[in-house]
This record gives sequence, C-alpha cells and structure tokens, in this order.
Amino acid sequence: MFRRIRPKRISDEICEQIAHLILSGKLKPGDKLPPERELAQKLGVSRPVLREAISRLIAKGYLEIIQGSGTYVRSSIADGILEGSAFQDFVKKGVGILPEVVEVRKILETWSAAAAAKRATPNELEQMREYLSEFEEAAKKGRLAHVADANFHLAIAYASHNVLLMHLMDSIYNLIERVTYEVGLKIYRDPDAYMKLFNQHKAIYEAIASKDPELAYVKMMEHMIYVERCIREAVGRDKDPIIKLSVFSS
Repeated sequence: MFRRIRPKRISDEICEQIAHLILSGKLKPGDKLPPERELAQKLGVSRPVLREAISRLIAKGYLEIIQGSGTYVRSSIADGILEGSAFQDFVKKGVGILPEVVEVRKILETWSAAAAAKRATPNELEQMREYLSEFEEAAKKGRLAHVADANFHLAIAYASHNVLLMHLMDSIYNLIERVTYEVGLKIYRDPDAYMKLFNQHKAIYEAIASKDPELAYVKMMEHMIYVERCIREAVGRDKDPIIKLSVFSS
C-alpha cells in the first residue's frame, strides 16, 4: 500500500525548475540559457549535476544545443506534428502552401494582437518598436524587410503571454518568414506600396500600445487580408479571402 519516499535528486529539481520556466512562458522559444559556469553558480549546484539535468531536458525536447553558440529553449511543439513526415511533405509544396499559411495566421494572429493589447509589457512593446524601425529603414532604402516583418509578428505572439501560441508561432516561423519574403518581393520596388505595408504594421503596433484589443484585432485582420491577396496573386490563385473585414466591422 505504501511506497518508500525517495528524496529528489538535485538534477530532478533543476529539470523541474527549468521546465516550469519554459511551460510558464518565462523562458521563451529561442531564449539562450546562461553559460554553464554562470548557470551552475546561479543555481548553487555543481557543473556535472547541471549537465545531467540539461541532458535530460534535451532528451525531453525542452532544450537544444547549437554547436558553437550555446543551449537554447526549443519549441515544445517541434517534436510533434510539425516535424512529422506528413507535415514535411506539405511544406515541400513550396509557395503553394503559403495561402494556407496565411489563412491559419488570420486565426492565430488576430487573436494574438488582441491579447497583446491587453498583456504586452513595456519591454515587449519596445521590442516591437525596434522591429518597426528596422522595417521602416529598409522600406525607405528600397530593401526587403522580411526578417524584421516576421520578427514583429513573432514579438506580438510572445506578448500574448499564451505559452502554446508562443511555441506554435515559433515552430512555423520559417513559414511566416517565407510569406513576408514573398509579399515583400512582390511590392518592395514600389515605395508607396511598401510604405503602405509598413504603415499597416505601425497601425497594429499603435493599437496594441494604446491597449485597444478590438482595434488591434481589426488592424491585424486588415493586414492579413492584404497579405492574403498579395500571396494569392503571387502564386496564381485568385480566390477571394474566406473572411472579410466587413464580417467583423459591420
């Protein structure tokens, strides 16, 4: 009936602490852990014990080591469907997948923009501003800003403070960047069109910064409808968006 109580090993406690930080969103996908010596000192443990805990967290999919760089938080979804063979076959469709990516982003990112308007911290707003500045500088110089664009959207997802959404958006980051690249490639040689794209992002940011969830939702939806139209033109699909802004603004 009764089982002997076994004291936890120190490495177990380290695993639990780091896993909790990841699952609670305090450590986000892509965050880098402090160097081994520094982290061992912070935790008050020996380096061999820390290595044991890190190895177990890597085995469980919480962390990954990038050679020559360090130990990073891994997306908790990466071991699931997004790395399955069926999903990889889907990704191999190339640009043909992108309209579907945008449709999914409509669902995820309109909600994340509204949530970020409620929950974003000053530091998270500052991060969004930095990506906007990178975008604006590139747009004014006639350069592609697809990385700053994708990072801006990821920053909004992180500011939602929904841990599952953070990991999901991080897992499809490459697809998001591909969308921003294709849209940018289509219009960046037209300064007015590219500044229009920048101003859409600026309007989303301003709605989030003003803590207006409804406006943030609408501005993100406006942007996603525009992106969807550009993508469908780029890949030769002329279907109308399934969701139109009028549905929400009437």
